Amino acid sequence: MICNETLILYGQSFDDRMNVLLVEDDKRIATLVDRGLREDGHTVAVAYNGIEGANLMLSNPYDVALLDILLPGMTGLSVLEKVRAHRCTTPILMLTAVDSVPKVLEAFDLGADDYLVKPFLLEILLARVRAISRRSKSNAPSVLRAGGLVLDCQQRIATRNGETMALTRKQVALLEVLMCRSGLVTSRADLIEAGWGSADKVKANTLDVYIHSLRSKLKDDSTTRPLIRTVHGTGYLFADE
Repeated sequence: MICNETLILYGQSFDDRMNVLLVEDDKRIATLVDRGLREDGHTVAVAYNGIEGANLMLSNPYDVALLDILLPGMTGLSVLEKVRAHRCTTPILMLTAVDSVPKVLEAFDLGADDYLVKPFLLEILLARVRAISRRSKSNAPSVLRAGGLVLDCQQRIATRNGETMALTRKQVALLEVLMCRSGLVTSRADLIEAGWGSADKVKANTLDVYIHSLRSKLKDDSTTRPLIRTVHGTGYLFADE
């Protein structure tokens, strides 16, 4: 349980809104944490079992995931192992009532970024979430490599087969998301959010136009195995060769 059911925030400000996934089967705790995160300015998705949590983490980009260890369907440790095996790099904070060194060490060995033992203070959880996100962003690579393509995000340059191509800022934003989720489908909504922030700001076919221009610049045509593939009705997939 959470120590303080009354959600009292101490005037902490955080400029960057985060997209947070909460995987917690105790609906009372989930409700309190969900409300606290939203009051702190974040967007929250909630899953109540391990299977749903794993599926959400593998199909959507999150800034931070809060993952309980004792979950129905699939334990939190199994979820952690599965998503890391699929190259999901979302920072993960484990929530556990199991205050034992072996469980904690196992979580870190499987790729956890931090852990918090129940009961906990909500303001401590929020501080941990902010800290994990800051570490993740500061450690984010400026150069990405996948599928024979090298992307320098800071210089906005892509290199493929020895040829260097200059990209626009939006092309880099879209390509960065696709490459970070190499081998996984990225939804249209997530790509629009990465490029424009809101679907309200773009026309229905704007994303398709930008993807087409990106493919042309990367010479991603019928003569080569395409790097950016369309998944009809869903989004796009960057295919790691």
